[in-house]
Amino acid sequence: MNVTDQVNSELQRLRQKLDAPNLPAGPQATAAVLVPLAARSGELEVLYIRRSDSVATHRGQIAFPGGRTSPSDANLLATALRETHEEIGLAPSAVEVLGAMPAMRTISGSLTVAPFAGFIPVWTELQPEPREVAEIFTVPLDVLRDQRHRGYYEWSNGASSSRHPAILHQGRVIWGFTYRVTLDLLEMLA
Repeated sequence: MNVTDQVNSELQRLRQKLDAPNLPAGPQATAAVLVPLAARSGELEVLYIRRSDSVATHRGQIAFPGGRTSPSDANLLATALRETHEEIGLAPSAVEVLGAMPAMRTISGSLTVAPFAGFIPVWTELQPEPREVAEIFTVPLDVLRDQRHRGYYEWSNGASSSRHPAILHQGRVIWGFTYRVTLDLLEMLA
């Protein structure tokens, strides 16, 4: 199996396990994110952002592009695509939507977020919106699967602290909601 066949096989396996993109994640979902995949260097990679230090919440944390719904959004998928375009300059037409992943609450419990998996068939240079995004980067699926990159992150809000499982790679810490969605993705691809 050549690399292209392997990527196509993984994408097909993921499509089969996802819900239709237009299925609602539930009335409680108030935000949506895109879980972008790209075939860079001949293998699938997951795109992440590092939030800027000037945003109101989750400063400096690794995340997927996305955000809260707007009254102008037709549905949660429209929210994910709009927010992704605003944050990293990826046009909705440049994304092949694979399907809806299970919605889940953030660790703080303040939001229920609907993730949508999408494939970027033609890689383009992305431009972070500097007020919201400090960095755009990708991580190969093989790295995300590798248990040598697993560890813990100690989160503190000043009054208390807690320890959370995480993926640790190249000085970056993927934890919380983003970690749980990443694990869901890996499980679907297993």
